[in-house]
Amino acid sequence: MNTALLTRSLLLGLVALAPQLAGADLLPAHADAEVGLASALRLHGDDPVTQKAVYFKANLEDNWDSGYYKAKGRVRYDARYDGHTPYSQAAREDYRFSADWRHLYWGHYLGDGEVTVGWQQVVWGRADELRVLDQVNPIDYREGVTALLEDSRIAVPMVRLTQPVGEWEVEALWITDFLKNQAPATGSEFDAPLFAAPAPDTFVVGSKPDYSGQKGFSYGLSANGRIGAVDASFVALNARQQDPVYAVEGIADDQRVILERQFPRYSMGGAGLAIDAGHSIVVRSEVAYFDRWHVTNPYRAQGSSQSPMIKSLLGVDYLLRNWLISVQWQEQQLLDWQAGMVQDKRQPLFTLSAEGTHLRDRLKSRLVLAMSPPAKDDALLQGIFTYTPVDWLKLGLEVDVFFGKQDRTFGQYSQRDQLRVSAGYLF
Repeated sequence: MNTALLTRSLLLGLVALAPQLAGADLLPAHADAEVGLASALRLHGDDPVTQKAVYFKANLEDNWDSGYYKAKGRVRYDARYDGHTPYSQAAREDYRFSADWRHLYWGHYLGDGEVTVGWQQVVWGRADELRVLDQVNPIDYREGVTALLEDSRIAVPMVRLTQPVGEWEVEALWITDFLKNQAPATGSEFDAPLFAAPAPDTFVVGSKPDYSGQKGFSYGLSANGRIGAVDASFVALNARQQDPVYAVEGIADDQRVILERQFPRYSMGGAGLAIDAGHSIVVRSEVAYFDRWHVTNPYRAQGSSQSPMIKSLLGVDYLLRNWLISVQWQEQQLLDWQAGMVQDKRQPLFTLSAEGTHLRDRLKSRLVLAMSPPAKDDALLQGIFTYTPVDWLKLGLEVDVFFGKQDRTFGQYSQRDQLRVSAGYLF
């Protein structure tokens, strides 16, 4: 049985057993679930409805003297992909029905530390929705580039060991399989040139390497602690790039360029620092260095282009009553940029966000301005609101408004501003 089929079977079993477990002694120490409806509307065009979904989420946890387990899954059915739809067959197959584990792992205590085995998410760094050090889990872009990481991260199978060493916590990872970023299905709502594959009228694309098993594994190490008044973290990772790189292999008989789809291996080392500056202000910084970073270059005679890459971030957090205000500047730079590379030499990103809680924590708000300067060329305005008027009901509202040129990340969605609503029953 393949992984996708096994995952779907396990989740369907979880749905079927949940009512029985609720009334039995087999109920774990902690169990909660949510079933609800979600819809999305495009604010432009003649066919505005882009989602008509029913979803189910369940979270089970239990522990004993020597260990514990955690299981969290999600099932989604979207009727927008039934019958008449403007979306492609690929989109219907991928998004009509889907199921995934957010995490599914077993933990065993080892003295003061522990080892966990299974599908997990690992969060490195403190950046607000920006991935500088946070490179372990791939991302599912089915809802574009605006989804929160907690909803779009893909859990990966790994063995994870954490152990306190003095005042530091050391973590070691062995990721046993390679999973890549999931681009939006071709012809889906959030398909965009950002995720486009090489045009078949110009290129012939093949994929020979097999990245499963030993060729796909990754490993990493992190350490978190304090140096005087500074919170510090140091990370190292050896893994494969999660987006495809197309290497030139030659010229076909019909004069099209032959490309091979690859996921090259790289090593990354990074550090994060945070200091409490007083007056409710925290200053944060992260930097990561990637060696042997490969970039598609269709004008290269053979192979793909390669350059060291640096990602860096500077952020300031300010707590103002019930609001946490964050200002962040991130920049990604190729140190040996070459003509023809499909990645820009420098990619800056500025974000201003505010997160707050109100009405005795029943209303949570998140407001975001993100842009790649100048703002008129590439910008996003986002508002996310979650309201729990009573303990069993959760209401959600999200508004995304895009600005910019068609060749920029946010600008590619400039005619796909959207409104998303949801209502969930908690039990």
